[in-house]
Amino acid sequence: MRKLRIAVIIIFIGAAALFAAYQVRTRIEADTEPPVITSDSDSVSVSVEGEESDVFQGLSAKDNVDGDITDDIRVASMSNFTDTGTRNITYVVFDSSNQAATLTRELVYTDYTPPRITLTEPLRFSLNETEEWDTSDFLQYFKATDCLDGDITSQIRMNIDGNGYIDGAGTYPITLQVNNSAGDVTSVPVELTIVDPEDEQESEKYYPVLSQYIVYTKAGQSLSLGDYVTGLQRGSMVFEFDSPDMPEALAGTEVSITDGTDYNTPGTYTAEFSYTPPEGVTATTKMTVVVEE
Repeated sequence: MRKLRIAVIIIFIGAAALFAAYQVRTRIEADTEPPVITSDSDSVSVSVEGEESDVFQGLSAKDNVDGDITDDIRVASMSNFTDTGTRNITYVVFDSSNQAATLTRELVYTDYTPPRITLTEPLRFSLNETEEWDTSDFLQYFKATDCLDGDITSQIRMNIDGNGYIDGAGTYPITLQVNNSAGDVTSVPVELTIVDPEDEQESEKYYPVLSQYIVYTKAGQSLSLGDYVTGLQRGSMVFEFDSPDMPEALAGTEVSITDGTDYNTPGTYTAEFSYTPPEGVTATTKMTVVVEE
């Protein structure tokens, strides 16, 4: 029995020694050097219409064991914009030992435009039809698109300036706001008109009808606002200028345009389109003009 016990102890000691030797060898041979990502520039320029692979141009990655692992580089994160159309992008790559390398550089979109809110119908409603409305009822008339995220209509928020609610016929300044996934925010002021159906003068007005009620341009590029006028509206009736249904008494008359836009300075402006029918009451439709940088 004693000899057997000694033999077991010897075997145990030998196994422990072999295990220790294996551990030492494993640590000596272990890959402790992480890979490296390099870039030929501190920034990369891409088009918003480009391929997803475009953000990887100019990058390479190497590992002391695995060699060239450039194809394994992935995007780890992208920051919000640090400037218009510019953000930081961070890349990551792993070697076969699960060691990581990261690199951050600027990502510049060459043709970026901020989110845009559009409106193709006038914000003019009868007091009767809006008595039970809330914000969502007005928001249905707007759409929002973004060059990065596509349709972001669901992200539009509306704020009624002043007391924050509608308390009768009149005009109400409202502000619309939408943001994209990169943190860029667009705010557009427009005007909501509530009319009293019992107002006799209101029934005599012919409002200019526009194809767009919020328009966009770049600084230095003026717009021909007359091109947006398509007809006249009286109550629920719309008369297109090129339609045979246009009343003869209105044919040939012109819409007066007052454009307060400074096309050289980025900002938001208002243009007014007014029409006075023969022996009638003047009606004015407003357009928001957004001048982008």
